[in-house]
Amino acid sequence: MAFLHVKTNRQWRKTIMARREHGKRGPGKQGAWLDEPDFLRDLVGKVLQQVLEAEFTSHVGAGRHERTEARRGYRNGSYERDLVTRVGRITLRVPRDRAGTFSPGLFCSYQRSEKAFLLALMEMYVQGTSTRKVGQVTEALCGVSVSKDQVSDLMAGLDPTLAAWRRRPVREHYPYVYIDGTYYKVRQEGRVVSMAALLVLGVNPEGGRELLAASVVHEENEADYLELLRDLKARGLQQVDLVIGDDHAGLKAALAREFPRSGKQRCWVHVIRNLSQRCPARHRAETRARLTQALQAPGREEAEQAVRQVAQWVATWDEALADWLEELAPELLAHMEFPRSHWLKIRSNNMLERVNEELRRRVRVLRIFPNRASCLRLVTALAIEQDEDWLTDRRYLNMALLMDSKDEAWRKVG
Repeated sequence: MAFLHVKTNRQWRKTIMARREHGKRGPGKQGAWLDEPDFLRDLVGKVLQQVLEAEFTSHVGAGRHERTEARRGYRNGSYERDLVTRVGRITLRVPRDRAGTFSPGLFCSYQRSEKAFLLALMEMYVQGTSTRKVGQVTEALCGVSVSKDQVSDLMAGLDPTLAAWRRRPVREHYPYVYIDGTYYKVRQEGRVVSMAALLVLGVNPEGGRELLAASVVHEENEADYLELLRDLKARGLQQVDLVIGDDHAGLKAALAREFPRSGKQRCWVHVIRNLSQRCPARHRAETRARLTQALQAPGREEAEQAVRQVAQWVATWDEALADWLEELAPELLAHMEFPRSHWLKIRSNNMLERVNEELRRRVRVLRIFPNRASCLRLVTALAIEQDEDWLTDRRYLNMALLMDSKDEAWRKVG
């Protein structure tokens, strides 16, 4: 079940007031319905009830009073269960089958990402971080009061599940692995510091995507990346064909020690952006256009020649920048050693960037995490949610092309 996405209380108040003004000019049934104070909670409740009914119908293999050979069970009434969400407490009627085997996935999703969000808010309240303000936010978004006992009970049930996911075994071989981090504000020893949430995403031999690891570290140095990579190796990872990431000295040093035979692909989006920033304003647009065109060459040799030509042009006004561009060319074009149909998805870190953007959007309301554990808890919960969403998309890339290209290369060597 996907995480509930709702507007903040302030945004909804503005929307309701605007619609009320519209209702004064033209009253109607819709305007009257929007004037109800609990309309959002009622709407979400109706949608979730429909989700439960659909899930139960799929579980038993038949709808109400439906006769079918695919039926695997029979209805046996229902029971009430509360779900505390950011739009308030919702009471749902959970269908029950005679064998007692139905377990709705809706509440499983709540126990991870929703609880992690609520727990972060609760910790802010309990630890005295903007107590009055956070207390109001918690009441408005969650519809429940907060006590230290509630925080302890929630942590006791949630943290072991998240830790087990971070320790789970992974495959021995992932052809492509993406590594990226994003920074969040975290309170530590009376100060607010920036900490990096590192994510590792792998494309498995069948072409499916998996989030392999989540970690929160003080900075992206070699020691932090070494710990991350060694943890992955301890959990089973032994071979990576291509690592896609940014130009972090710590990451490069750690990869050289733990995965020295893996190819390294610099994210070309960040390279173009960095090159533009280092250019004088009068050359910025043309440099960006020239390099973008060079990186779209049909093959490795043509691309190398095109990048050299861009570097020669840059050298006419900045030799140091031209040297920098020539030095990074091998890592910038590493993706061209793999099937052409994969190039668009393995030449940049955009796929993992989209995951990080979703994480930033979801935690924006928190602004500052009360501690490192709280940040790791929410990042892990949302990573699990994203990982489960990808289970239905088992073929992100056609990996048969990769296997065929390897066979051809081995035949040439032989």
